[in-house]
Amino acid sequence: MEINQKVLQAYLEGRLSEEDNLQVQTWLADHLDSPEVESLLDSTFDACRTEAGKTDGMLLAATRRRLGIARRRPAPVTIWLAAAVAVLLLCLPLALRTGYRLHRDPAPVAWHEVYVPSAETHDVTLPDGTLLTLNAGSRLTWPDTFTGDSRDIFLEGEVMARVAKDPEHPLIIHAGDVDVRVYGTTFNFKSYRDETMVEMMLLEGSVSMDVPSAEGKREIRLTPGDIALYDRKEGGVSLSKISPENYKPFSEGRSFSFFNIPLSDIAAELARSFGKKVVVADEKVAGRRFLAFFTNGEDLDEILTLLARNGSLRISHTGDAIYIYGKK
Repeated sequence: MEINQKVLQAYLEGRLSEEDNLQVQTWLADHLDSPEVESLLDSTFDACRTEAGKTDGMLLAATRRRLGIARRRPAPVTIWLAAAVAVLLLCLPLALRTGYRLHRDPAPVAWHEVYVPSAETHDVTLPDGTLLTLNAGSRLTWPDTFTGDSRDIFLEGEVMARVAKDPEHPLIIHAGDVDVRVYGTTFNFKSYRDETMVEMMLLEGSVSMDVPSAEGKREIRLTPGDIALYDRKEGGVSLSKISPENYKPFSEGRSFSFFNIPLSDIAAELARSFGKKVVVADEKVAGRRFLAFFTNGEDLDEILTLLARNGSLRISHTGDAIYIYGKK
């Protein structure tokens, strides 16, 4: 296929087949430094000026769709954004207003993803040196290099983080409906999709957490020792204090800290951590909340026995599953 302005315009507008798309992308990556390509891109940019009547939002939305980044969270695969990215940004309003100069050597960016199985933890070092320990059932997506004004990663699950300091480029954790902004600090953050509570425990530094509210996003700022709990079901946020020196995260050996957490969330966490099926079979006790700490290596039976004793619960073992009921 001959690559000309007509073909390139069709590529930018998303009118080519997947096979032709790949051929155009490969050709651009291989010939980006040639005068022929520079002239072709300049001509295409001039053609883009005819679209200046569109609104900024329409142009941005079209470009995002063309790039395949309409969703906030990257797909769970490795994604390469190379020279074609620079080309696809030709029609952005900013370029129309300020003029366009093609970035000659755009660095490829690879997105990586890891999922941690039940009863396991996993360490990840981000490109900036940030150290993350992921708890069981967690999924993390991150780039092999950070670009732009922030360091963006995507998380579902629980992480113990020691974030490299960079005040000019905050680390932003996107966790479904909650975003966490970090400049350099140590904290434990938990946000599982199937659990009611989102939890942030700040040990050092400062963070802010944006949670949904009726008026839009609500910003919660934390200082060391703060525990913020966002209730997805009720929409409320509570703040409490704990001495950081008395807190033992899961990354320092199997330990559990339940800060006023519903029994349904506790059962889900125990199931992930021990690789067992733990079910709250009585809806009347599923929302019962517990403040409990297990930091001495207690096994599953010991934890359930103590919870049952303090919460008037009944534990039943049936085959490989454990069922929790309220006492009759």
